[in-house]
Amino acid sequence: MALVRRVKEEGLDAFLVINTENSDHANQYYLTGFTGSLGIVWVGEKCWLGTDSRYTEQAAGQVEALPVNKVQGRWSQWLVEKLEHAGVRRVGMAATNVSVKVLSDLRSSCPNIEFVPTEDWIQETRQVKEPEEIERIAAAAELTDKGLKWILGRVRPGMSEREVALDLETWYRKQGAEHVAFDLIVAAGPHSSRPHHRPGGKKLAEGELVLFDVGVRLEGYCSDVTRVVALGEVPRRVREVYECVLAANQAGLEAVRDGITGEDADKAARDVLANANLGDHFGHGLGHGVGLQVHEGPRLAPTADEKLEAGMVVTVEPGAYLAGEFGVRIEDLVVVRPDGCEVLSGFPKQELWTL
Repeated sequence: MALVRRVKEEGLDAFLVINTENSDHANQYYLTGFTGSLGIVWVGEKCWLGTDSRYTEQAAGQVEALPVNKVQGRWSQWLVEKLEHAGVRRVGMAATNVSVKVLSDLRSSCPNIEFVPTEDWIQETRQVKEPEEIERIAAAAELTDKGLKWILGRVRPGMSEREVALDLETWYRKQGAEHVAFDLIVAAGPHSSRPHHRPGGKKLAEGELVLFDVGVRLEGYCSDVTRVVALGEVPRRVREVYECVLAANQAGLEAVRDGITGEDADKAARDVLANANLGDHFGHGLGHGVGLQVHEGPRLAPTADEKLEAGMVVTVEPGAYLAGEFGVRIEDLVVVRPDGCEVLSGFPKQELWTL
């Protein structure tokens, strides 16, 4: 295992993944296949998974490659005893996934052990997907597209944002999704200028845009796609902004390939909007990685100097948000390939969809 080699190279005796109340569920699942909300993964000369009585039977069926140890009593005290018994001196933990309290408690309980906060080495590995991971993400994207088509056949003026979001989430769950990948965004009219709007009681009305940012979790992996639709005729200005964002989306897709930096991919799309005097209305980055989490590395943004690699799965989602008026975002989910990218999002976007 590459992580075991990394542990040795960094002069550590062990590396811990501590997942309490799903604080590090993605890394736990990636290493073991275990989906419980409490898990301690020990990576060293001998690797194992620890969990409590709620999950020992479940873990026995999910975890094939590692022995499963039963946590007795409070997990923190149980772990301290394991650490002392192992005789380790330097133990690493991903700094982004361990709370200050957990680190402080371990240091107080084990003064002879050096706990070393590290980068999230596991997420670094997770960024480049295996073919079977890409297949799962593609299946999630396909289900997402189907759900969008279904809900747009039902949407009508007078429905609330919350009602539309709930109907769509229910449909996804009935069609086999484990869950939605995030709280679905349905943003109508002026609410569409808020990139992370939460659906509320606003009623959909004729002559408005409705922004859908949706995704599902299927076999552990996420999807993420955004489309905007018009309820009837909308002003010419809305269509002009839509066409500019679509052009930026296309420029971003053409830029994404193995070896390009996230900064340069972002710039390719951002320049299109800037040239249309919409640059000040695009405040977020062009995209992010998607996998076990809907937001993970790598980033596509003005400050992202990391190079993309073939096998990464990222979003390309330029937007233009005119506060208090309307917003347009067009988001596709893509796989980075050596000579470009493969688009997994199949829902039409070449012209503003009008209901």
